[in-house]
Amino acid sequence: MKKIITFSFALMASATMFAQTTLWDGENQEIGTQGGLWADGSPTVVENPEKDGINTSDKCLKFTMTQDSKVVKIPFREWIKPSMDGSKRISLMIKKPQNENVQIEISDPTNGSDGYWKKTASYYSGDGKWQKNVFDFSTNGDFDYPGLMTITAQTGDVTEEQNVYIDNVEIEPATKINGELLANIQDGSLNGKIALSGAWMKGECQNVDGAWQKVEYNDFTKLASKLSVNATSIDMRGTITKDADVNAMRGSHSNVLVFADEAYSANNVVNNGKCANLVLDETKAFASPEDFNAENVSITRQVYAGMNTLCLPFSVSKEDLGAQAIATFTGNEEKDGKTIINFDKKPHVEANIPFIAQFDKANAKETLTFTDKGVVKTPAEMGNHFIGTYTPGTAAGKYGLNANGLFQKGGETAKINAFSAYLTLSEARQGLFSLLLAVSPLASMLLLSQMVMRL
Repeated sequence: MKKIITFSFALMASATMFAQTTLWDGENQEIGTQGGLWADGSPTVVENPEKDGINTSDKCLKFTMTQDSKVVKIPFREWIKPSMDGSKRISLMIKKPQNENVQIEISDPTNGSDGYWKKTASYYSGDGKWQKNVFDFSTNGDFDYPGLMTITAQTGDVTEEQNVYIDNVEIEPATKINGELLANIQDGSLNGKIALSGAWMKGECQNVDGAWQKVEYNDFTKLASKLSVNATSIDMRGTITKDADVNAMRGSHSNVLVFADEAYSANNVVNNGKCANLVLDETKAFASPEDFNAENVSITRQVYAGMNTLCLPFSVSKEDLGAQAIATFTGNEEKDGKTIINFDKKPHVEANIPFIAQFDKANAKETLTFTDKGVVKTPAEMGNHFIGTYTPGTAAGKYGLNANGLFQKGGETAKINAFSAYLTLSEARQGLFSLLLAVSPLASMLLLSQMVMRL
């Protein structure tokens, strides 16, 4: 017999969203009765003997287990007709003296279709404490309307009488993304903001329809396989989670923000409007669907000695950047047959505004670091003619600063990284033009001034 480990875990769930379907609990049952269960095992509703653990219910089910009596049966068909509604998982709370596999069997559908018998086992390791065990039926074939549940509290031998307590038997809500079942979503198809609902879990159990077969389930790694390169945020607030792994759910998409009900110890997790560590990379897409505060920020973004285009999701000063000067686009004009591109020197730049920054050799760097920054929701557009981007991609036909500090039109293979900016010009203006930094006095500006290039 194969042993599988299932650890106790706290539920992170909204009181009003994605609730489990309760198949049985003791709260509405009379103490001293069978609680609607069949007589197998002689079950009795009793007061919860341990309310300070993960099960704080007042009442639960108790039965005395022996080698010849290990089973209790819940006949759903006699008072409810539950639907799995796309879910493949059932859970229950159990408390017993001996660590061993617990098995449940679903059978006898309530909708009049041909019968089915599906068996799954999950390991109890609670050492006499309440534990929540999850039973995953994803490899047991299709079924939707369970009519009867058989709970075998111990698949191994019972050497002496044991008191077993059971409570909160529930169908976990189906695992969904943007309202669609996770299993139905095509790999690599998810873009932008992603909203999760239902139960998100990882763990192990056993398919015991025949020979025991280990079943490993991990919704978080499966989610990662569904993300495209342009996925930017995952909202998991209000979901039910077991052993959440926010790094696994992002996969290689390291810039993806995770909005959660818990401050997980991972980068880019936003909890209650705060992010401990925001770590970004210019080779990955980024966008934030809402404002939040980042305690520490690190952006892998190469800045060279000389001119650099930048666009950042929070306000910065030249001192923040360690730059000699920064300037924002103010417009363009025609003069002496040339197109003049005007930039205005600024002491600081607001969030999501593209700008030019000049660095000297001593301040050129590969990583930008900041503290206590207010990240501002990413707008649909960032700039007019001089445009910021948080999405790596093609720069064909766009004007970017070259190594000489000149705007140069990108060819067919030109690329641009995130947290950069580019210039667009109409066909009529794609001739000889100058870059004018409109400051007063102009001579004090350390940036590029009236430099001419032919395109």
